[in-house]
Amino acid sequence: MKLIIDSCSDLSLEHAREIDAEVLPLTIQIDGDSYTDQIEISSEEVLQTIKDGKRPMTSQPNPEKFVSIFEKYVKEQESILYIGFSSGLSGTFQSSMIARDTVLESYPDAEITLIDSHSASYGLGMIVERASSYIKQGDDDESIIAKVNADIEQIRHLFTVDDLNYLAEGGRLSKGSAFIGSLLNIKPLLHVEDGKLVPIEKHRGLKKVFKRMTELAKEEGAAGRGHIVHADAAKHAEDLKQQLLDNTGLDNIEISSIGPTISSHTGDGTIALFYFKKGH
Repeated sequence: MKLIIDSCSDLSLEHAREIDAEVLPLTIQIDGDSYTDQIEISSEEVLQTIKDGKRPMTSQPNPEKFVSIFEKYVKEQESILYIGFSSGLSGTFQSSMIARDTVLESYPDAEITLIDSHSASYGLGMIVERASSYIKQGDDDESIIAKVNADIEQIRHLFTVDDLNYLAEGGRLSKGSAFIGSLLNIKPLLHVEDGKLVPIEKHRGLKKVFKRMTELAKEEGAAGRGHIVHADAAKHAEDLKQQLLDNTGLDNIEISSIGPTISSHTGDGTIALFYFKKGH
């Protein structure tokens, strides 16, 4: 089974190669120029563009790109598992569905499984990492698919952003949900629900947001591995990591930067925590 993902998993290209996952990159447009996610533009460059007052736009891989990559492995008689960025946040998954139907017209016996992760950033990344481990340990296709779907039910996204209005303007959050708090240093706590970004609480300052993230992780029995991503907020990410190590069952927490595509929609100052709930 060949694992295919898109660049919204926020796995580095090097890490994707290590786990034998092929990455379909999204595209970022700035001032009429197009850049391939992670290949032609970095997260730091995206964030600098935003600081310069520009608005990066992103576009999903078109169905033809999916067709090309699907056909490559179908011709090698490999089954395919594509785990995609949440359909509630992008049309990328829809492109994959169109492509699968196209490929099946020419190769009716092809085995192409598409799974909507209902996840974003390293929430998707952690699901992909587990999928890779199931493939490597030799699980049959049916078992792999069942385990991935179970993982999707248990992955938790908790994050905060500096500016909810930036998310709303980019269409990733309803304008009605973008409550104003910047004047009072109010920080939102958001999660992903049914594949969409949803503000759940608001707190005065980052310390209280981090305390609440830690409380939720403890309440939900988070243990073992967790992952934190950030957009130009490395020190804050380290602060959150230490709180989690001191107060929860999470004892293996990695930190990385949010990828270029996701950064285009969140802006700088974003910090997100991902873990699997108790017993998973």
